[in-house]
Amino acid sequence: METPVQALTSGALALGVYPETLLPLLALGLWLGFCGGVRRSSLAILAGLGAGVLLAPFAPEALAMLSLMCGTLVAAAVALAGPRLPGPSAQPVAALTITFALASLLHGQGFDSLPVGFVAGVMGAALLAVVAPSALAGWLLRRGAAWRPLSVRIAASWLTAILVLVIAFSLRPV
Repeated sequence: METPVQALTSGALALGVYPETLLPLLALGLWLGFCGGVRRSSLAILAGLGAGVLLAPFAPEALAMLSLMCGTLVAAAVALAGPRLPGPSAQPVAALTITFALASLLHGQGFDSLPVGFVAGVMGAALLAVVAPSALAGWLLRRGAAWRPLSVRIAASWLTAILVLVIAFSLRPV
């Protein structure tokens, strides 16, 4: 039997093991960096966390592919549009991306099958995976140099390429 701290740690580490969960959240963090930060979308982020956990028992395994595709679209939009991203779009994008990511990680798990500490660890790590790139992108964007927004867009383009590769490897026949 796991202690609560072990369950919390296991939940936090589970997020990093599955790219269909971590990569879309990193892309969302870059998106939010261009759209004013996490504060403007905090309610949508919390709604996405709750919806992801609530939908997980009913989510099929194929939701992982949808999560990867959502992350690819988000990262590609950041790479292509950058500062021209529409600010009001941050809330629905945040809610959908987080919902898909968490539901794909916890798919098929009933409400009574996972310890509360595990779910709390997953939710905390998901928040960190969104807040950290958003804070870094926001910090870079507030500085005056013209190359700084370009560096965030380059990071988003690399993230797009990684997501496309993960999708390609996921779809290949075994």
